[in-house]
Amino acid sequence: MKQAIMLAGLLALAATAAQAQGAGMPGMPGMSQSATTTGMATGQAGAAAAPGHVSVRDCWIRLLPGSAPSAGYFTVENSGSQPVTLMGVHADAFGMAMLHQTRKDSKGMMGMYPVNAVPVPAEGRLAFAPGGYHVMLEKPARPLHVGEKIALTLVFGGNRMLTTRCEARSPASAVK
Repeated sequence: MKQAIMLAGLLALAATAAQAQGAGMPGMPGMSQSATTTGMATGQAGAAAAPGHVSVRDCWIRLLPGSAPSAGYFTVENSGSQPVTLMGVHADAFGMAMLHQTRKDSKGMMGMYPVNAVPVPAEGRLAFAPGGYHVMLEKPARPLHVGEKIALTLVFGGNRMLTTRCEARSPASAVK
């Protein structure tokens, strides 16, 4: 098991290096500002559908009022025999979308940190959940409402994409 996790981490590092030219914004790992600046919009040159063995379920967004940052949560499932790497994310409803992880720093303080890539193990799943991995969503493009379905496009290694619809929830009702 330890070897599989280490292998997935090494594959993620290799994929990060291979994708450095188009997976995110310079200096901001796992982040997209807009589909036109990063080439991540569905239908643009070089974009491909996610592997058929990758799926997303239970996607929801903790919608905060006004221009406060919101967060996206979901589970990525990989039924394939090889790990896949989530390289970035895009949401038309927001000006900025970033892969983040909540974790302790070297001084033991909890914080939210951008991440370059997130490996999804072969025949496994990875949960983006409060207190762990999440998508930081900033600069709403328009007023958003609780109950609305918001498109979120996940970008995997090889510029392969998967779009899912996420339910906007209020902070009070977001935790199930």
